Amino acid sequence: MGNTKVITLAVLLLAGIRANAQDEKPIFKERVRPEDRWQKAFVGINVTPSFGFGAFQVYVSPTLGYQVNENLNVAAGPLYMFFTQRSATGNRQNYSIWGARAWAQHRIYRRFYAHAEYELMGAIRGVNASGGAERQNIGNPLVGFALVSAGDRSFQSIALLYNLNYMENLTPYGTVAGIPVLIRAGWCFNLGGRR
Repeated sequence: MGNTKVITLAVLLLAGIRANAQDEKPIFKERVRPEDRWQKAFVGINVTPSFGFGAFQVYVSPTLGYQVNENLNVAAGPLYMFFTQRSATGNRQNYSIWGARAWAQHRIYRRFYAHAEYELMGAIRGVNASGGAERQNIGNPLVGFALVSAGDRSFQSIALLYNLNYMENLTPYGTVAGIPVLIRAGWCFNLGGRR
C-alpha cells in the first residue's frame, strides 16, 4: 500500500511538471542575429502617373522600408516628379520637382490597409521674368486606403489618397471632380529570405 501511494504521487507530480513546462515561456529571450533583422527590410518604388489637358507628370519615389510586425509597414525615401505642360502661348514648359517622403501602412482587414504619408517637396509657384521656375517648399499629408497583394518575396499596393494640404495652383497633383485625391502604385521587394 505504501508503494502504491509513492507511485501515484510520483505520476501526479510528473504530470503536473510536464503540464507546467508546456505553458511556460523561456526565461531568456532569444537573441536576434543581425542578419535576421534584414528579413523584415524591403526596398520599393512608388509611381503616380497623371495625364490631362495638355499636361503630363510622372512621380517616382524609391523607398527603403521595414515590416514592424505582420500588420504594420513603414518606409521612407526621396521623390522626383517630372512635370510638363503647354503654356497659354503654346510653348511647352518642363519642370523637375525634388523632395522626400515617409509612409506607413497598417492592416485593417485581410488585404485592406490604412495608408498615411507625408511628403515635402519644392513645388513650382510660378515662372519668374527670366523664365525660370520660382519654388516654394510645401508639405503634403496624405491619408487613405491601400489594397495590398503579398507574395513570398514581394508585395504590391495600390493606394487611394486624399491630400489634406491641397493648394490650388501650387500642389502639383490634380483633382478628381474638385476633390484632391490621387492614386499611387507601389512595388516592394523583401531584402531577406521568405517571410
